[in-house]
Amino acid sequence: MTTRLPSLAAALLTLGVPPISSAQVPADLRAAARARNLAVAKADAATWDKLTTDSFTVVFPSGPLTKAQRLAEIKLGKPTENPPLQNERFQRVGNDFIHRYQIDYASFLEVWTKERGNWRVATVQATLLDPDSAAVQQAITAANARFVDAFKRGDAATLAANYTDDAVFMAPNMTAWEGHAAISQGFTGFVSQFGLVDARVATKDVILAGDYAIERGTYAWTLHPKTGTGADIVDNGKYLTVWGRQADGSWKIIRDINNSDRPGAM
Repeated sequence: MTTRLPSLAAALLTLGVPPISSAQVPADLRAAARARNLAVAKADAATWDKLTTDSFTVVFPSGPLTKAQRLAEIKLGKPTENPPLQNERFQRVGNDFIHRYQIDYASFLEVWTKERGNWRVATVQATLLDPDSAAVQQAITAANARFVDAFKRGDAATLAANYTDDAVFMAPNMTAWEGHAAISQGFTGFVSQFGLVDARVATKDVILAGDYAIERGTYAWTLHPKTGTGADIVDNGKYLTVWGRQADGSWKIIRDINNSDRPGAM
């Protein structure tokens, strides 16, 4: 058994470590993570026990529990549906992995380590999310869906309506669009030249700071030129968006920047 991550404090090492792609996560680790979450939902104490180290501790908002204490809770539990994991991501730290995800209004961080050739969880921290935080994430997800829909319809007015009057939009290979008028003009020109064939936007995390929300995410899209015989433009990349809470409680974009993951892409 590795001893490099004996406690949850070692998870602080991941602050500067980016998440890895799904393809980089060992298949047996992903299977073990799924099996363990299912074991909790189905009150399957035997499976949970096999996928958990003997020195395991979990830190709930109410306090820490040992493996024996948590196992006793699972044995007393009643089987339920396995809830979907949200914002799931893995990070590699040496030979170990950090597994992060959300379920409803709770965030989980698991430390997975290889023990006697099998993946097991050494430590878990569960954190309750502020209901307001969850509501903000839902509002941003809904706004992003409306944005993509407007883009597909070529609706520049709806696209620009997502931004405040003093917003700044910073796209690669062009000057920034500063202010609502410039953003409206920019989107009008863009949708007159390109149609959005396909698009996927995924929020990776949201940091709340008072009336501001900082969203980090990824995008993948295909743009079709409306004139000429040019080929479709396929691109994927990342973005950082600062949202501001408005007087009516809605959220609009204050600052927006994105760039491609593809060398030489637009």
